[in-house]
Amino acid sequence: MQLWKLPNIAIAPDAIFPIFGFQVTNTLLGSVLAGLILILVFVLGTRRQELVPRGMQNAIEALVVFLLGLIDGVVGGDKSRARKFFPLVASFFFFILVANLIDIIPGVDTIGQIDTKAIAEAHLTTQPFLGFLLFGDISNKIIPWIRPATTDLNLNLAMAVVAIVTAQVFGFATLGPKQHLSKYFNFRGPIDFFVGILELVGEFTRVISLAFRLFGNVFAGSAVLAVFAFLLPVVADLVFVPFEVFVAAVQALIFALLTLIFLQISSVSHEAHGHEEEQGTADTKQGQRELAATH
Repeated sequence: MQLWKLPNIAIAPDAIFPIFGFQVTNTLLGSVLAGLILILVFVLGTRRQELVPRGMQNAIEALVVFLLGLIDGVVGGDKSRARKFFPLVASFFFFILVANLIDIIPGVDTIGQIDTKAIAEAHLTTQPFLGFLLFGDISNKIIPWIRPATTDLNLNLAMAVVAIVTAQVFGFATLGPKQHLSKYFNFRGPIDFFVGILELVGEFTRVISLAFRLFGNVFAGSAVLAVFAFLLPVVADLVFVPFEVFVAAVQALIFALLTLIFLQISSVSHEAHGHEEEQGTADTKQGQRELAATH
């Protein structure tokens, strides 16, 4: 008899228990767990702040300095704008990073409640060992209590909507309603009007691309980790867990960086883009003249 069967891989999250008619899913519990871990890490890392940081404080400050430098580089050294963008960009990065890394914690996706309904529908007679350990035909008949939050498309769509809506708010606040709306509704000519409509459609496609990019990569990584943990238990831990850590960090950085870019694009007018391009061209020509003069 086979000791274990391949785990069931489902796109939709599983409902664990209801609260006032609202179904609490395992990905929602994963979100709560990620939030609690973040709070614990930052409390422990900042409770004894030292002039020369070390340990957890040093790691947190290194990540914060890295993100500040990244934001400062994208906004062109505008310190005021960088401070405004930092809270949202950093929040996305740290939350997605921790939510992704939950998948490598032992027990995630493997500890939960027995799916008695699935056992009954499959007409299986095997009973759990000691009442709670699943082997053989029923080894994959389990509803995990915790599942990585970013494997839920609903959460990824919500974060993407927050990113794009916040970018629009910054655009209205920075440029004013008239100049910001002129990006999408430009009546100076048929080509400008068509480009504006494409810009408007692009805002909606950004939501989809942000959400599905994160969902696809994290869900695929979680599925690969589960399958190879079944096929090669020891090898999977040695090879795929470090790879999963790398993918978790990369996906968190990509989502945060794209959010930052969208914030910057929305808060800069087309005229400013044109002026920067003209200035860049002028600087290039000036440099070429100076180089030719030296020769």
